[in-house]
This record gives sequence, C-alpha cells and structure tokens, in this order.
Amino acid sequence: MSHYGLLCLCLLGSPLMAMQMLDDESLAGVSGQGGISVEISGGGWAAQSVDYNQDGQILRMEALSNRPVDPASSSLTTLDVVDEQLHIVHQGRASELNVGAFGFAGSDNSFGALRLFYTLGASLLVRGGGAVGDSGLGLNDSQLSLQAMTLYYRDNGFDLIVRDASLEAYVDQAALDVIGGDGHDSVLRLGFGNSRLVAHIGAINLDLAQGDPEGVELVTPDNPDTRYADFPRSFGQFDMDMRLGGSIDIVAGGATGEGLRFIPDVTISDSLFQYKDDGLLRAENLSGLLRSQSGVTLDLDEDGRGRYVQLAFQDLKLNASLGGLIIGNPSNQKIGSLALDLNFQDQGARQNWFKLRPGGDPNSGLQGITADVSWNMVSSSVSLTDNGNSMWFSGLRTHGVGQLTLDLTRSCAGGVSTGCYAGSVDTQPGSGGYDGHFDGLRLGLKNVSGGYSFDGLRVGGADAPLQGGTELLVLLEIFPAYDFTLNGQLTLRPGGASGDGVRYNADFFVTDANAAITVDETGRGLWLAGTRYDMHFRDGSLDVTQAGVQLSKGTYWSTLDVHDVRWGDRAAGQSLGRIVLRRYEQGSTLSLSSGGAGALCVGGSGSNASACAASGGRWEDRGNEGLTAGLKNVFVRDASGNPAGSVSNSEKRNQLIIETDRVNGVDGTGAQLVVDNFYTSDANPGDASANSYGVRVDLNLDVAPTSVCNKSTSGCPPVSPDPLGFAVNGRVHFKEINIDRIQNVHPSGGAVTSMYGIKLQNADIRANLTATPMN
Repeated sequence: MSHYGLLCLCLLGSPLMAMQMLDDESLAGVSGQGGISVEISGGGWAAQSVDYNQDGQILRMEALSNRPVDPASSSLTTLDVVDEQLHIVHQGRASELNVGAFGFAGSDNSFGALRLFYTLGASLLVRGGGAVGDSGLGLNDSQLSLQAMTLYYRDNGFDLIVRDASLEAYVDQAALDVIGGDGHDSVLRLGFGNSRLVAHIGAINLDLAQGDPEGVELVTPDNPDTRYADFPRSFGQFDMDMRLGGSIDIVAGGATGEGLRFIPDVTISDSLFQYKDDGLLRAENLSGLLRSQSGVTLDLDEDGRGRYVQLAFQDLKLNASLGGLIIGNPSNQKIGSLALDLNFQDQGARQNWFKLRPGGDPNSGLQGITADVSWNMVSSSVSLTDNGNSMWFSGLRTHGVGQLTLDLTRSCAGGVSTGCYAGSVDTQPGSGGYDGHFDGLRLGLKNVSGGYSFDGLRVGGADAPLQGGTELLVLLEIFPAYDFTLNGQLTLRPGGASGDGVRYNADFFVTDANAAITVDETGRGLWLAGTRYDMHFRDGSLDVTQAGVQLSKGTYWSTLDVHDVRWGDRAAGQSLGRIVLRRYEQGSTLSLSSGGAGALCVGGSGSNASACAASGGRWEDRGNEGLTAGLKNVFVRDASGNPAGSVSNSEKRNQLIIETDRVNGVDGTGAQLVVDNFYTSDANPGDASANSYGVRVDLNLDVAPTSVCNKSTSGCPPVSPDPLGFAVNGRVHFKEINIDRIQNVHPSGGAVTSMYGIKLQNADIRANLTATPMN
C-alpha cells in the first residue's frame, strides 16, 4: 500500500497530508481482484522558494504553490496491474499553479511571474525495461492530458494571457533508460517511440490595464478584467498535431563545469501546423528532424553585466519540410511545399549561444527578459517545390551578435501612470528619434550586428548548376547579400485591422549596411555600400484573411542614405555616387496568397492558347501552385511647403537625391539632382484628395519550364526539353504620380528649381522573366 501510494504522490505532486483512507463501501467499488484507488482532497501545497544551484549560481523560483480552484473538490487515482504492466489512471481536479518570481537569488531583477489554471488527466501503462536491456521504464498505449488551461505571464504588472489551451500527449513504445557507465558518464535517454502531441491555443491576449505589480490581483478565467480594450482581442488561434520519434539524451555537465547537456535526435513526421485568423495559414504535411552531435548545453554563469542562463550548441541541424502550404481559405490553391535545411556550426569567434538575463529593457522595470545572442549558420538552403518542380536558395549563410529584450509595455500617450515610458526628452511618437514605449509586447533590438548571403539559385535539383535570378526579389527588399547593424524596437498588440491578428508599431535603425543588388560568387556586383536606413511604422497591422496574408504598413516614413553605389567590390569598387531616398506613406500594403501565375501568354496577348499563338506569343501553364505577392505603395504629399533656394530636409517627405562629384567622398559636397515631394493620386476629378490606389506591383512567383534558345548555335535553336527556371510574372501600374519640383544643387551655388508640377499618369507595365541556368 505505502509503496504504490508513494509512487502515485510522486507522479502527481499531491500533498501527503491530504490523503484520505477509503471506507468499506468505497473499497467495495474497486474493480478487479487487486489494485489501489487513492482519492485526494485538501488545500494543495506551497513553497517559499525552490533553488537550482550550479557552479555557485542559484536560480530561484519564489512563492511557488499549487492549489485546487475549489478546495472541496478531489482528484482520484487508481493503480492496477494489467498484463504485467502498471496501469495508472488519474482524474484530476481544476488547479492553480503560481510562481511569484523567477530569477537569480539575491537579485531584484526577475524573468517575471506565472499563473496557470489547468486540469490534469492521465492513463499510463508503465512497463519494466526500457529500450536498452531489461532496466529502465517504458510507456505503452498511454495518454497524458492537460485541459482547460489558462496561462498568465506577468511582467511589471502587465499580463500576457494564453486562453482556451489544451495539450494531449499520446505515447506508445516510449522508454526511459540509463546507459553508459564503465568509466564513462551515464546518459539518461528519453526515447519517444511513437509519440503524438496535439496542442491547441484558442487565444492570446494582453491586459495592460493593471500597471501595479503589487497592488492588483491577477484576473481569472471566470472574471476577466476588461478595462483594457485589447483584452477581448487576440493574436489568433494556433493548432498543432505533431508525431515525434527519435530520442533526447541528457548528460551531466554543461559547456563548462556543472550543468546539463541535451543531445537531440528527434524526428517529426506526418504532422500539421495551423494559425487561424479570419483566414488561415496551414502546413498539412510537416516533417523534419532536429539533431546535434555535441548537444545543447545549459549553464548558469556570470560576467561583468550580471548573472545569466546560457544555452549553447556547437552544432545543430534543423531540417523541415512543410507540405501542402495554404494561405487564406482551405479551398485555395496551395503554394506547394517549403523545405528548410539549416545548419548551425561554431567557427572560431562565430558561435551559437543565448545568454538569458532577468529583466528586460532598462526603461521597462525590473521584470522581463534580456537575451544576448550569437549565431552562425553555414551551408544551408531553402527550397520551394511548385507542381513538382523545385528551386533552391543555395549556400545560405548568416552570422551575427547582439542583444534582444522582451517586455510587456505601455505608452504614456494616455497620461503618465505607473509602468509607462514616454521616451527621452524632446522625442515624440511621430518623430524619427522616438525611443519610448507603445502599448503591447515589445521586442527591443540593441546593436544586432550581422549579415547574410546566399550563392544563388538551383532549379531542378539540389546539385543543379548555380544561376542568377535572386535579383528579381529586390523589389521585396530581399537582397542576395546584406550585412548590417540594427537597433530599434517592434511592439505587437493583439487584434489586426479587424478581428484577430496583430497590430504593431516599430522603429528600426540600420547602420553600416551593405546590400547587394546583384553579386557573383566572388563577391563582386552592384552594391549599396555604407548605407544608413531608418524606418518607422505607426499603427500597422497583420491579418490572415480568406484571400491571404495582408500586411499594412500604417503610417510609414523612412530615409535610405546610400553613401556609395559601388560597382565591383563592396568596399573598394568604383563609386557611382550617393543616393538618398525618403519615403512617406499611408495605407501601403503587402499581400501574399497561394497560387502563382497559372496559365498565361508570354510574348503576346490572348486569354487562351490559340489567341496567344495568333498574336505571336507562347502559351505556358505554370500549374495551380506557386506564390502571388502584391505591393501597394501610397505616397503622401508633404504639406510643409517647398523652401526656395534650398532642399527640404523634412523626414516625412518623398524625395530622391542623387549626388556625384563629392570632395573626398564627403556627403553634401557634390552636385545633386533632387526629385522633390513626389506623391501618388487617384486622379479623380470629383475628389482631388483621393489617394488610395498608389503604385502597385503584382508578382507571380513559380518554378516552371520555359522555352530557351541556344545562341551559340546558328539560328538559335530551342533547347529541348524546356529547362526549369525561376519564373516571375510582374506588373507595375498606377493612376497618377505627381512631382512638386526637380532641383539642381551646386555645393556653392545653392539649389535651383528646374521643373515644376510634373504628372505621370495611367502607367501599366507588364513583364515576364524566367531565370534559367546558362549551361
């Protein structure tokens, strides 16, 4: 009796003093000739603190407790032996788990507080003997269930709330073994066998109304605090159904000294992931693996900036294939499948680690999370398969270091109150130098310095010849190579333009950047070198609708200042001069949807094959998969005026400056051509201020065969069969673009306006480009 009772209590974390003796009537209801039923009621348990001590550092959880929501309720656990296996059935009660603070002992900073409401249930078949030998434990045909979960994460008095959550684990042929010994470190191996995890999150909300980490009680699922308008709005709904195999080895000792090392060899197969807003994002067939030879280490350590938890890995391989990708409506055409082959590897000073420190941004209070990060990814690729045709972004590499902070924050726009931060003196939310906080979940970026590059495209097979074509994505600001230093912030709020989704405010400051427009394998090409790029977003939104993903930039303004447009090497190539591009937009959008160009006429016009051929074109059917991207840029006129004899320096203005013949390369010392205060219009005679059409760029992206001729042979005969290529069908169209003036600027003579009041109307430019290997 005592042996099985102790096992039950260890599994369920229930208080010994709450155990009740069963009376004769209750015993008579126990099924079978043997077995035990344990009914537990009472007030739960509490601990003042729980410490984890490693290498002299103490990670502490304070004010830890687990109590039933209803003290009069009880849980029931039965134990029986079935076919030489221990059968444990647990029917839990609604409970509440609290962690008052989580951080390092002796420090005022903490990672925050947690509160979890849940109901636990289980049906476990425990066998003796693991996957290796006769020792160990195994689980067959077992289920673990967490239902009715609501999680509150509290940061400086504000709450992130995960509602209507559940987790079901179905486990068969899983095992727990201790292997090794004989002079070697023992390894605790967790084998997944045939495991399945089904998870659901009904909503993720924010409650920023509290602002008082000490004086206000957390809200509860039955009595939500609705003083803050975002509480009923959600970031969206998530569903996951994953089938796991493989194992994780746990070894004593971290990167240095004490600690833990996790060595994953985990496989994922036949799984599903879905995000739902008004529409959905779905991967219907998710598979992949997570593997590390040296393992992921967990250490507690300290440096000149304080104590931290470090996760590090010398090598890590993440391979994933997302099949049956759908954007928008389940009946929509599919994108095809997306595959990732990401390989992280330490190389000298370029290493892979995260150092997690308690406390976030210094202006956000003592709670939150700070992460010093370093990453180095080598020899990786991303591929897209469209109607059975595949394309690889090959030779993907990226590395960098920096600091990230994560906080729940509130703006002082509604008046100064506890927990808000208005920004430094003389900065406002509408200014480029704003460093304050907005309402929401804030990701801070500090001196994130890094870069990425990829060798080029491979079409048809992973070992196909490298080719160009990445230049076709520059309109989406995806460059073949890019290095940068990034500072700024991104703040998210639940609820999109309508319903669920995401709203955001952001400020990004990119410095010391070099972006390739086109580049070859030796690093030579056309470069935007020595670039500074400031970007500001106000009241943007991200929604998934029935039609696809819709990103609204809200009110957006930016300054792109390219010190040198270089031809050749990014550092020593010939400079073509300086370019400054300022943009001021309202209502600009980016949309993504499933399906590419489908059937179209190339080199002619016509809605069917015969009409296309009659016009001298070629009819191509690129299938029902692919990706469609739509960009709409609505440029707004700056009403601050056009100063005579000088160039406007207003940051919220659409302006293009080309500067050449600078003295010793110093900005502002050369001759300039200025296209000043340009903006779009709907050209509506009944409403001169109408400006919603903007400049639109429609792109259909496919992997498809196309007709190519061999110029090295007389008559340029067609190559047979048609080679695969990266196909982009594009259209640029607008109703009207206005330019207030064009200025010529001499460094000593000043600015002279050469043209006033220019209008460009009703453009519709179409192009079809397919990049194929030259050989």
